Amino acid sequence: MTKDTLENTVDGAEDQAACQTEETCECACPSVESVDAIIRKRVYGAIGIGFVPVPLVDFLGLSALQLELIHALAKAHGVEFKKERVKSIISSLCGGILTTASVPLAASLLKSLPVIGITAGAATISLMGGTTTYALGWVFDRHFRKGGNLVDFDAEEAKTYFKEKVEEGKTIIGKIKKKVKKEAAVEAEAPTKEASTDAA
Repeated sequence: MTKDTLENTVDGAEDQAACQTEETCECACPSVESVDAIIRKRVYGAIGIGFVPVPLVDFLGLSALQLELIHALAKAHGVEFKKERVKSIISSLCGGILTTASVPLAASLLKSLPVIGITAGAATISLMGGTTTYALGWVFDRHFRKGGNLVDFDAEEAKTYFKEKVEEGKTIIGKIKKKVKKEAAVEAEAPTKEASTDAA
């Protein structure tokens, strides 16, 4: 059986399932592939939210998307979802990395500057939003796979793993952006080639 993880869909690198299946599930856990699909969908959404040109709307959208991600993972694992508890955990995890906590808000506010602010803000929110969403997804999945729930989630214990996943996420988001640019370039060339063939 082939595992289609986010990393594999980007560049065919070794799949990440190995590190995700180190701990066994005490419950009927979803497959790593289905969890990866849940996370991947929200990572792409987080990248897209970064390009919303209205300051603070993107930041609020990213927060809502991350809450929805944890809700989807909790549902997949059969864990009761508690919105206020999740907000508290996310704040605690992201608060441990100053840049992760402050960059999306600062980048959102940066969009209020004409031209340069919108471009710089969008790029920053896309990168940080995608990486933190990726990291949060895998941190919560790991906790749920161990049989944990939102009440016994220890944010202090999870911070090291979260930081590792943020760094991993940066690499993966970079690969996604390169892949999207490459596909866009190919699509842009296609009409030019068709037009030159028609002219000949």
